Amino acid sequence: MSRVKKKRTGGQPVIWLDGPRRSEKLADPDSYESRKRKNLEKKKKVKSVFDKHQDENSQGESDADQRKTRLSDKIRKLKKDD
Repeated sequence: MSRVKKKRTGGQPVIWLDGPRRSEKLADPDSYESRKRKNLEKKKKVKSVFDKHQDENSQGESDADQRKTRLSDKIRKLKKDD
């Protein structure tokens, strides 16, 4: 006994109802799709481990450039006065 393959019935083309296209929905600022797209753009992006490491290094360098000692404060004050 052989199995019979399923056949697609109703070979007529599908006719869609006349509704607004996606581009039209996105053009309307109050539509669900446009609000969804705006919120996705505003959503805070998670930084990668590499980016976090780069940020830490750049902050460390800026702290190293400006030491918090009495002598360094005195020198900065003298440079400001000039």
